Amino acid sequence: MKPAKKLSFTAVFLLCASLLFSQTFSEKLLLSDPASGFGQNAPSFISSVKKSVTVTDRRSLLAALKETGPRLILVKGKIDMTDSGRGSLLPDSVKASVPRLDAKIAEITKNTVLPVSSYSEWKTKYTASFNYSENESGKVKEVRTALNAFWKNLIEIHIPSQTALIGITNDAEITGGSLVIKDAENVVIRNLKISNCYNPFPKLEDNDGLNADLDCLSLKGSKNIWIDHCTFYTPFSKDQIESDKYLTADGEKVKWQVYDGLLDLTNANDFVTVSWCIFRNHDKTMLIGNSDKNDSDEGHQAITIHHCWFDGCNQRLPLVRFATLHLYNNLYTDTHSKGIDRRKNCHIYSENNVFSDLEKSLTNNTFGSFYDRGSINIKTSGLSAYPEWIPSDRYSYRADPADYVEQIVKAGSGNSKSIILK
Repeated sequence: MKPAKKLSFTAVFLLCASLLFSQTFSEKLLLSDPASGFGQNAPSFISSVKKSVTVTDRRSLLAALKETGPRLILVKGKIDMTDSGRGSLLPDSVKASVPRLDAKIAEITKNTVLPVSSYSEWKTKYTASFNYSENESGKVKEVRTALNAFWKNLIEIHIPSQTALIGITNDAEITGGSLVIKDAENVVIRNLKISNCYNPFPKLEDNDGLNADLDCLSLKGSKNIWIDHCTFYTPFSKDQIESDKYLTADGEKVKWQVYDGLLDLTNANDFVTVSWCIFRNHDKTMLIGNSDKNDSDEGHQAITIHHCWFDGCNQRLPLVRFATLHLYNNLYTDTHSKGIDRRKNCHIYSENNVFSDLEKSLTNNTFGSFYDRGSINIKTSGLSAYPEWIPSDRYSYRADPADYVEQIVKAGSGNSKSIILK
């Protein structure tokens, strides 16, 4: 990390000017705050909302989402999506379970080819049912699919068009859930913690180990989306997750992978902004475009990511296919493995970002185009000499000076802001 500068009078002046320009730096957020970047039109519906509804638990949240839109849903306190009224199903450690989860697994697997009485027994017996080089198959696959369907039905939150989901307390959080914005237009999510999208039923895939398939937040085929001042994180450390391993039929030890992405944007989204968010302590952090074969993304995926803090993450910061992506004023600290990952036909304009580790700023992939101006501690090998596109041709914005991004982003990103509802 570049050493902190001793601020001169001129530097203080520039910093203050920068903070004044960054409208969402304040500890108070306005409901009427404008979005910037490609997703600037996302909140246009909010002025037409007739009334707001405050939600405090899973039941009230799901009920509010079924109401006729446009919707302004205010989240108060912590909502555990695995708690349907009888207690949480989330374990408090990687290798633990809870009695109600054990009982549900026993109920679903009873009279199947793989009856078990606990989560621990399921992990051992399911993994031992196949060789490492095999995909899951047959009757055992049917059992896991049934278990996964139960879990998915419990935790998925489908966000319809013209919905604003906003945290109004410092502890506003959705945990254990998977928010899905699919085929929707004009959605705003602000000032929330979004955590622990736990999937206890990963599937074995040939030569790739066990993989979960639920994200904290996923965007699919949607338009005009703004994700702002949210904190995405995983409660367990990388080492803890790596320690939970089981043997396949041919003796291969594989990690029980219960997490997929924090934020995934796939299947031809248009006009998305992710601003002032924290992404913390996660492996597969952010995916933009899920496959080189899915060329229907081409000409879509216009995305702005600015003033976000990627802290203690392992990879996909983000991984980018096909997208026209503007990255500016983002902060990367304690990256464990791989930073920004260029893939097929990406078109990246990077500006005034700050990386604590030069070698982990970018992967060595050189697909697509990646133009950078003004970033600190970024690898320059393979960068494009000229930009394919100019963000200021698409929308108005001002990038803060790179020298002050660390201070600005650490102070201003994430949730726990006060919302002024006017």
